Amino acid sequence: MIIKDFMNIMQNIAPIETAEPWDNVGLLVGNPETELQKVLMTVNVTPAVIAEAVRIGANCILSHHPLLFSGTKAVRADDYEGRLITSLIKNDIALYAAHTNLDAAEGGVNDCLAQKLDLTVTEKTPYLRVGTVRRQTVGDLLLTVKEFINPQAVFYGSIDREITNIATAAGAGGEFAKEAAEMGAEVLVTGEMKHHERLEAQALGLDVILTGHEESERWVLAPLQKRLEQQGVPCIVTKV
Repeated sequence: MIIKDFMNIMQNIAPIETAEPWDNVGLLVGNPETELQKVLMTVNVTPAVIAEAVRIGANCILSHHPLLFSGTKAVRADDYEGRLITSLIKNDIALYAAHTNLDAAEGGVNDCLAQKLDLTVTEKTPYLRVGTVRRQTVGDLLLTVKEFINPQAVFYGSIDREITNIATAAGAGGEFAKEAAEMGAEVLVTGEMKHHERLEAQALGLDVILTGHEESERWVLAPLQKRLEQQGVPCIVTKV
């Protein structure tokens, strides 16, 4: 298998065409004709992740968050992103990013977050999952989030409020608060949101649980690993 074969498999899972126009997805570093040794899967490319790839013999990194994201015009070893890209090239490691296309994909980031909370989805948009959970207080839901997603999750609202309808949006989901409220959600569980977005969400009647950005997204990695392995892709989820 060459890297191009892996790219084709990822295209079937999370088509590049479904990414937002401002996004930067697909093969960002590397040669598609290179023989694929192993794929290291991660949410973020960091120096520790690159070092892990070198250590385990992975010559391709599959990252949720892209590099070269903000109109980069120079790759310099004296800035953070430039050092990452330089390190990838020096170590002959390819980088493939699947961002908003993986958020929206069937079985992608948002579906995995909803499953983690045992949400029975009744409505969905590309970045929002709305549905029902067993009747419980928001405090009970917060305990679930703290146990299974992030013990440092932050809550805004009424802890004793009884709820059955919740919305989830992985990553930065504050912009979807109005839509979630219109779809009948009583609580919005998302990674992070801006201060004014949180105030608006509460004004719309939503309690808010913020899990942390990366913490809301990493649950896609293990299921995606299984899907890739079933198609012959040698891959491993990062341990750093």
